[in-house]
Amino acid sequence: MGIDILVVDDDPLSRKITTGVLQSAGFTPITAESGEEALALVKTTVPALAVLDVLMPDMDGFELCRRLRRLPETAQIPIVILTGLKELDDRLQAYDAGADDFIPKPLEPAEFVARVKALLRRSSVIVEPVAVTPKSDNRTIAVFSLRGGSGVSTLAVNLAVGLTQIWEYKTALVDLALTNGQAALMLDVPLRNSWADLAPIPPDEMEPDLFRRVLLRHPSGLDVLATPREPELTEALVKDQVEHVLSVLKSQYEYVVIDLPHDFRDTTLAALDAADVIVLMLTPELASIQNANSALRVFDKLGYSPQQIELVLNWTFKGNGLSRAQIEKSLKRSIRVAIPNGGDAFSTAITLGKPLTYAQPESPFAALFEDLAFHWSNPIHKSTVPKSPKEGYQRVQTRIKSRKEKQK
Repeated sequence: MGIDILVVDDDPLSRKITTGVLQSAGFTPITAESGEEALALVKTTVPALAVLDVLMPDMDGFELCRRLRRLPETAQIPIVILTGLKELDDRLQAYDAGADDFIPKPLEPAEFVARVKALLRRSSVIVEPVAVTPKSDNRTIAVFSLRGGSGVSTLAVNLAVGLTQIWEYKTALVDLALTNGQAALMLDVPLRNSWADLAPIPPDEMEPDLFRRVLLRHPSGLDVLATPREPELTEALVKDQVEHVLSVLKSQYEYVVIDLPHDFRDTTLAALDAADVIVLMLTPELASIQNANSALRVFDKLGYSPQQIELVLNWTFKGNGLSRAQIEKSLKRSIRVAIPNGGDAFSTAITLGKPLTYAQPESPFAALFEDLAFHWSNPIHKSTVPKSPKEGYQRVQTRIKSRKEKQK
């Protein structure tokens, strides 16, 4: 028996072309000519994936996608938007509606089938139940700055992907920038679930398996707890809920990376309290240094150990800035990590949703992020050679060996 795939398109010729391609690839298309017909159909036949045309009368594909996401039967299935529209706004609208992929017409059969198969593989991973096993060797890394534009999200995303590619252990990325988080966008994963699904639920009613249904899966294997597009959906989220969520994630994942907002609200403090390593980002300009000093004073009052805090200087602009020596003198702390100016590399990666550690693992910046991920890894993991080393681990060890040889 083939895998059922729902095709919704009011145009007979277009519908025939799409179903023909799917049949040739061994799938079983089930068709509907309108959104209402599709909604009635999935009540009795739940497809493994849905392909929706956008330009349909009465109910367009975006609205149909939103309704399918609200139905328990189809909330988790992959959804592809297939349309002649090619503008960026249309792609963003598709993802906002909960689509997993956006494929412009006319479709290229081989590419279309490949992307359908990839989505089916990813969805089979997402729905796997996960047992709750305490992780005594969990390592939680929080990335923070009081100054916007310091590169907090870029570092958090690349660290999380780097950890996933180095270790065989599981990694989760938690986006706690509740008003403007962009982790899902930076990873190009469809925003089908987010903190908005957890915000209305009291901590004692959050079942552990709920998190696997809410977390998004990146092709690298990284799981992501994303923020919603609408900030008002998380207004009810409180510190107790964040503490509980992080506690559960720390029981299920060896590594948790937290992308924090630029403030000290209660939910931020909950994450900082849970962190083993706090990465404080700063840039070589006066306002950033003043904010870094303020953050360090707060950390001291909160009783965080200086050994927990890692300063990272991110050279976000070309040209002159405060020197590293001047910054260290002002902060009365040494800076062990500096990220050189990346030019268009970072902006391109963000625009495409392709983190450098994933899309360009051999590039110098990816190497830097990967080395940082290894540096901040659990000492227990670093002291033991994996039985089957992953490619990221092998790259890190090759660079470590090369540096040692140069020092001889």
